[in-house]
Amino acid sequence: MKSAIAMALTVLLVVLAPPAPAFAQSPSIPCAVPIPALAPASDSELMITHRIARGEGIRVAIIDTGVAAHPNLGHVEAVADLVSPENPNPLQDCDGHGTIVAGVVTDIAPGVHILSIRQSSAHFRRADGDATGTLSGLAQALHAALDADAHVINISVVSCVAQEQASALDTGILEDALARAEALGVVVVSAAGNLSATCQETMMVYPAQSPTVLPVAAQHANDPHVLADYSMALPGQVVAPGRYSAGLSPTGEGWAEAMTNPQGQVTSFEGTSFSAPLVSGVAALLRERYPGDSAAQLRERIRQSAEPGHGAVEPHTALTHLPGQFATAPHAIDAQLPTPAEPHARRQATRLLGVVAAISLLGLVLLSFSVPGRSKWQRV
Repeated sequence: MKSAIAMALTVLLVVLAPPAPAFAQSPSIPCAVPIPALAPASDSELMITHRIARGEGIRVAIIDTGVAAHPNLGHVEAVADLVSPENPNPLQDCDGHGTIVAGVVTDIAPGVHILSIRQSSAHFRRADGDATGTLSGLAQALHAALDADAHVINISVVSCVAQEQASALDTGILEDALARAEALGVVVVSAAGNLSATCQETMMVYPAQSPTVLPVAAQHANDPHVLADYSMALPGQVVAPGRYSAGLSPTGEGWAEAMTNPQGQVTSFEGTSFSAPLVSGVAALLRERYPGDSAAQLRERIRQSAEPGHGAVEPHTALTHLPGQFATAPHAIDAQLPTPAEPHARRQATRLLGVVAAISLLGLVLLSFSVPGRSKWQRV
């Protein structure tokens, strides 16, 4: 589990620091190697969903470790490389993370156009030895996605900061980028974060806790009604599966079930990093179906359609849900007690009873005439 969490987010921790200096294209640490796997079975429920929308024409930016060109992704557009800006190669995914994320998006919305922005990597080092990925770099990646006309932005990378430190941070550069996305109607989806020594429940999570970002937590693999043990719980979050048995191989061919790093450690595809792209795919479906909606309206559609109680997002439900308040107002029923009868009504009732009694008596008299052996009149 710990290795999976490290794969999902820890290696992608955003450092709150100035922009990193340029890098050479060759990684400082050898790239991770995928373990081949068979292609997973197709989802019949998604096939039904795709009759309604496929995300056609929707541009989804993946701010991650790069996205390899893969036949299942269609044409991947190389937008920006903040890891190796002097020799940019956004289609190189040395970590094997961004390609998996992109594959989840296209599984939900196969008609989307993927934009690759390589913003972070555990395999490239600065001169001082720190891993790449900065707060300003994340803001720069957001602007690059917006400049490339993205409709949805997926960020499977977080920074967890203690509350006392967060209050002293100047996050204006990130807030400006997110404000621009909101003004342009772009939905920004972020992983909620994985619990670890550097990411604890009391910490502030960037960018997931920004008001215009939709945070996504991970479901427990064996019980979708509860959060995974490793998942952060954030206000306003929704929930999606966080474990995948196989993902698109970063080699550009076939599938992988896990990645092996240079130290021989095997990391599976599990974490809130892989929950976020499912919701990004749903956002792409909704953007196609409701092109006039604002980013806030699309976020609200996703939240309203999520399962009550734990907020699980299901693509078909999200696409067919009718938002609104369906609770009905109490219906008043007039059940007044009858008022006492008036004197006139009592007289009418008495007369009616008298008529009924007279008819009954007449019936008895007529009946006596029909009895044999009796005269019309009897003497006593």
